[in-house]
Amino acid sequence: MSRHSERHGLVLLEVLVALVVLSLVGLGALQLIHQSHELVGNAREWSQAVAYAEDGMELAKLGAPPHGPPGDLLPAGFRRQLIRRALPSAGRFEQMTVTVFLPGGGRFDLDRLAKVASDGTDQW
Repeated sequence: MSRHSERHGLVLLEVLVALVVLSLVGLGALQLIHQSHELVGNAREWSQAVAYAEDGMELAKLGAPPHGPPGDLLPAGFRRQLIRRALPSAGRFEQMTVTVFLPGGGRFDLDRLAKVASDGTDQW
């Protein structure tokens, strides 16, 4: 075999190795893009849960239940619940918790304290 034909075989082998390395790098980049896309989606879902919780707390401050019975359904599979607990050890205070359940199984709790006036209304 001449040196000329050995050199062509070596070049072909180098090209194949370079293609394998390049494809592995490309696959890693695609996986990184996919994971960042999932993180953005999760952040968007949590931001929506926080907004729903704040909305529920504002409605509770106004004295209105958050859109009906406890555990009301919200768009995109979210669910919200308002719980009021009297705090006997703290005098005339109550703890209000708005819980938002995420479609993927997580939950977000927002707690506030309110002083209950003698007429039964909340004072913020």
